[in-house]
Amino acid sequence: MKAIILDTLDPSSDLYRDWEKLVVASTTSGVMQSLPWAEFKRRQGLQTLHIGVFDEHLIAGAIFYIAPRYHGSGLLVAPEGPVLPWDDGPVATEALRLIKDEAQKYAQNFRLLGMRIEPRLAQPLPKLLREFGRAPLDLVPKETLYLDLRLSQEQLLASMKPKGRYNIKLAQRRGLKIVEKCGADAVGQFYECISEASKRDGFALEPRSFFDYLADTLCPTGVARFLFAEHEGELLGALLLITYGQRGTYLYGGITNHKRNLMGGYALQWAAIEAAQAAGCKTYDFYGFNEFCAPGHPYSRFSQFKRQFGGAVNRFVGAHDCFFIDCLADAFIKAVNESDPKATGQHLEDFADRYGTENSALVCYNSDSKR
Repeated sequence: MKAIILDTLDPSSDLYRDWEKLVVASTTSGVMQSLPWAEFKRRQGLQTLHIGVFDEHLIAGAIFYIAPRYHGSGLLVAPEGPVLPWDDGPVATEALRLIKDEAQKYAQNFRLLGMRIEPRLAQPLPKLLREFGRAPLDLVPKETLYLDLRLSQEQLLASMKPKGRYNIKLAQRRGLKIVEKCGADAVGQFYECISEASKRDGFALEPRSFFDYLADTLCPTGVARFLFAEHEGELLGALLLITYGQRGTYLYGGITNHKRNLMGGYALQWAAIEAAQAAGCKTYDFYGFNEFCAPGHPYSRFSQFKRQFGGAVNRFVGAHDCFFIDCLADAFIKAVNESDPKATGQHLEDFADRYGTENSALVCYNSDSKR
């Protein structure tokens, strides 16, 4: 078994197709480990590190993302990765070791401090991740709501809360239409709608360029699609759906302040569920959920809406960090050599703020723990 750093792969190559098959077949991974998503992130200005693990053929690997501005104090991050045969403990353990070794070699060239991974693994934490420390920040939601798309549409409707089922049918009776669009005009309409919802409901929103790059790279392949709720020529809401492999994901969505009584949000979700099912997905992911709608939780308010569609709560182990001791030592020495004592202290405080106090340079460097 060996690990190899893979250059940007030609979409027509066998290795490109082999990687995509590996990710699609994994229930613990997803679109963020796909090569189309990697291209999207490169257009955003991120660098990528693609590591493949081979045992005669490709069996595992990871795509890491790096923000250039964090060179010298950042992490290699692998949302929904690495892609491993998690049900085969010995093979997964060896593959993860090889990925870690290659990542560390790469990190030393850019003085990156470690790697953050986040496979969609159900709790409890597997033994092979016990040398990793719990990250202070998750890359994707740790708790989410899944719908089983193997059910028929009649069964899906029957399993919903009465309010959800009623509002879907109400939107249909009142003539609400769902339209799928692509291209720059679609992104403009989508962003206008979502910006209005963001201001009203108080959720963070990516810049317009995020959606421009996403549409350019993922719409032509059918991975991304923009859905719009319209009534008598008026835009009432929009939703961004990702369909990749076995999972459809509700990535972004919102409704405007107009004609909210027509239940555009319910119509959009039902259309997205139908589209994901038609694309062959087995699961519809609401991408973030809080079962108890706890006050102050970022998904609390939206969870009240999402729970109307039924489904099952899924909880994952979350993001975990592994810091490279040599890189930590280099960063600490650099801080001491280039800064006065006061600035050095500020450097370490900034590090702790970004990666969590328990993973700060001083703790990791002086501790006997493998965290």
